[in-house]
Amino acid sequence: MRVALIYAKAQNIKEKAATVFADEGVTKGELARDEVYPPLGISILAAWLERGGHEVRLKDDSIDDIDVLRADMEWSEVIGISSLTPNARRARELGQICRQEFSKPVVMGGPHPTTNPEFFLDAGAADVCVQGEGDETLPELLEMIFEPERWDEVRGITFLRDGEQIATPRRPLISDMDEVPRPAYHLWDIERYMKLMINPGVTLITSRGCPYACTFCDAEMTPRKYRAMGPQQTVDLMEHILKTYNPPQLVLFDDLFTIQRKRVIETCKEIVRRDLFFEWVCESRVDTMDFEMLRWLRKAGCVKIYYGLESGSPDMLNTMKKGVTPEKVRQGARLNRQIGMYFKFFLLYGFPEDTVKDHRLTEELIRATRPDAVCCAILQPIPGTVVFEQLKPLLTLDVAEMDFHYWHSTESFKHPNFTHEELHAERERILKVHAQTRHFAGRMLRKLERLWALITHPELLGDLLEIRGRRKRFLSRVAQSDWAWTQTEERDHVAMQVPKVTTD
Repeated sequence: MRVALIYAKAQNIKEKAATVFADEGVTKGELARDEVYPPLGISILAAWLERGGHEVRLKDDSIDDIDVLRADMEWSEVIGISSLTPNARRARELGQICRQEFSKPVVMGGPHPTTNPEFFLDAGAADVCVQGEGDETLPELLEMIFEPERWDEVRGITFLRDGEQIATPRRPLISDMDEVPRPAYHLWDIERYMKLMINPGVTLITSRGCPYACTFCDAEMTPRKYRAMGPQQTVDLMEHILKTYNPPQLVLFDDLFTIQRKRVIETCKEIVRRDLFFEWVCESRVDTMDFEMLRWLRKAGCVKIYYGLESGSPDMLNTMKKGVTPEKVRQGARLNRQIGMYFKFFLLYGFPEDTVKDHRLTEELIRATRPDAVCCAILQPIPGTVVFEQLKPLLTLDVAEMDFHYWHSTESFKHPNFTHEELHAERERILKVHAQTRHFAGRMLRKLERLWALITHPELLGDLLEIRGRRKRFLSRVAQSDWAWTQTEERDHVAMQVPKVTTD
């Protein structure tokens, strides 16, 4: 069967991000414009479908214009559309085009169809909405897509029958991540993507799920059960990407890469054993880190770790159910500084309980921990989260109908303690506080911490020499590739999306 899989992207978000990025008078912070990556969700689905003998085309609404999308709608027999909440309106629009203009069956998947299937079904934008992971659901559904009387045999879907919404029982999660095929990178023009990126690289996912219960996180797609590829399979995927596309870096999109300490260390040891050296980035929780794991991450080429801190206030951390304390954050940050790891904190302002006092406590923690970077977003309540249910009475509109963006937010709800402008002013303030930590005294203090760690842990000096030797080969490889420009000093702050923030 011919199947087109489309990642929907709200066009207003693309335009707004581009406008903010182009305005030199705006203090941007990081991520002023979207980093564009091939959508991994539909890439993995495509690999499952190809394994089953289907012919698949992938399209990304972030970079493909509507005429290209229409051509594949016409070519296909079935269209699948993936939608996050910010992109729900665009997904609905694309689904209506598929069904009304081309008379093709449409299957919606992703976070918003999982939590709000009626948004698409009632608007005539979808025949079926998939709930949760679609790895096994989509191939099974395609076998009977033209037999709607049999749809209730498929677990994990919602559809309309005689005007009534029918939801079948949820399908169990994929338990063995080693059985999940590699993303169908070959269906994308990877070089085209990397040319569009601010920091070129190829993305991958080696695990799914998160065992924590943060109130702002949508657990409907991959409930709290954590599953991961084995170390061998993980490094096989990394090596495949390196040999096929020769990128300057890999970006791990795992929600929480470091939750299984033994797996992380074994993965890093396997990278070193194969004598691979490449730079890579991952996301984590700072309280999952210990000295030995950070040491192996750095030896294996991990150069940046992004931590979801969210707040420095004990009250807010409890409210969010983060399961971490400021003291644990201080300890984890100290380890990162001693090992010499670049680390960034993601912050989240705008919870309904948020006060000025909470923000000042966050500023104190940023001063104490001195991260390399901070990124502060304004809360956007997403269906399927605890905080969404809490904020329902305060919403200004159905969030799927809003022109919101995670980084350039609109006012999606009326905050009890701040106006929207005041929240943005608080966001600007934390960027300035962070900038103060990057002055000469802060940099020197960090160098002294690193020096003391090298003195008290002599094995780190051996690691440093080993890393530099292997990194030299990495730099030579990149210098001979199309991405040599990523190593030049001419990359300015705008190109890197690093905020130029004054401290006055």
